[in-house]
Amino acid sequence: MKTASVQQVPQQWSQILEWVAAGEEVEVTEQEKVIARVVPAMQPDFLARAKKIWGEQPSGKPLSKLVAEARGGES
Repeated sequence: MKTASVQQVPQQWSQILEWVAAGEEVEVTEQEKVIARVVPAMQPDFLARAKKIWGEQPSGKPLSKLVAEARGGES
């Protein structure tokens, strides 16, 4: 998850919107405390994103296993 301070938001708004459009949530902080979250309006299509990264049939391992490993899960 990305973060931006309230001071950074005005200067980095276009970058924050790019992150959100890509499916990221952005926490807005003030004095190191989260005061807001900017979230995508719709849930991203994780399967489509995974297929874009690893292809339709990744070699060696099932796509679900690759995703779990990328998330820090089982190996």
